[in-house]
Amino acid sequence: MVDRDGRRDRLGHVLRHPVRVLLAAILVGAVICAGVVAVLGGFDDPGKVDGEEIGDAKTSARSSPFSESVAGDCLTWPVYLPAKQSKVDCTAEHMFEVAGSVDTAAYPGIQFGEDAPWPTAEQFTAIRDEHCPVVVNNYLGGRLDPAGRFSVGLMYPSQQQWTDGERSLRCGLQLSGTTGTLKPFAGLVRDQDQSQQWPEGTCIGIDPATRKPTDPVDCAEPHAFQVTSVVDLSARFDPTGAGAPYPPVAEQDNYLKTTCPDVTSQFLGGPDKLTQSTLNLQWSTLAEPSWLAGSRKVVCYIGLPDQGGFATLVGDAAAGSLLINGKVPTPPPVEPPGRLIPSPVPLPPGIEPNPIETPAPAGGGGG
Repeated sequence: MVDRDGRRDRLGHVLRHPVRVLLAAILVGAVICAGVVAVLGGFDDPGKVDGEEIGDAKTSARSSPFSESVAGDCLTWPVYLPAKQSKVDCTAEHMFEVAGSVDTAAYPGIQFGEDAPWPTAEQFTAIRDEHCPVVVNNYLGGRLDPAGRFSVGLMYPSQQQWTDGERSLRCGLQLSGTTGTLKPFAGLVRDQDQSQQWPEGTCIGIDPATRKPTDPVDCAEPHAFQVTSVVDLSARFDPTGAGAPYPPVAEQDNYLKTTCPDVTSQFLGGPDKLTQSTLNLQWSTLAEPSWLAGSRKVVCYIGLPDQGGFATLVGDAAAGSLLINGKVPTPPPVEPPGRLIPSPVPLPPGIEPNPIETPAPAGGGGG
């Protein structure tokens, strides 16, 4: 479709494609797998991440940052070296925010008894699922966004600490990518918007096998889509910050279908740049549980659906150096203004247009 100014309506075109549905599925999937990695997904052996134990096996059960941590503490460690834990100020980047402890010694039975064997990763997963959601919910006052960036995690003693008698576990909050790898974050979770979001210009990688989005990458690498803006919905639906009622998705769409084109044009450097890129414009929305948890931000992004997933993009769309599935995009031809949506011809007063089209007479010779 072309408007009266001769510009192709990319927004009307994109709404017929399930780009937003695919993004929503990835975001939810990221949350599901994130809660597992601290106790299961990232372990090659019980209690290890790439060969390193979570707890320091050479440290007494009573003297490690893990065993001394309390609710509100933040712990960090070098990537892939979780044994080298340290407590840091929560304003600095960290890997884990402690929400509370679970003292398994207080539970009856032989599973946590003095002579109990060190639990398997699967058993620790079951412990996390049973106890940690309640601990984290109480810690955040019931305001954990179930579809947000953060998920519930569990830290537990190393095998040596367990043998030394340590039975206390730590429930907390963590940030991870779609593959389950833990990522550092700064600030207390309760003090920030938990919405899934990335800074303007961020390119989100693509899994070549599934054509689904992964984690942020350099835009020179293959990616699924590029974020053009982060939009704070509170500007429209909760301007006083007093906790306004949830705006239904239809209302969010009505607001974003005018907001996202404007901010995307600014990001790309002009109103015609989106058409020239041949990409589609789309945005994320918030579900009611996310809104009630305090999340207010969504993202506008550009990409192209392809074979049940996303087309593979390479390059920064704002810089004009873009390849789509290995090819330079070919913009559609610009039709003359008004050709497809003509203005009605004015008629004299009292004359109504004939709604019935009369076909031209069949061919035949004239007199």
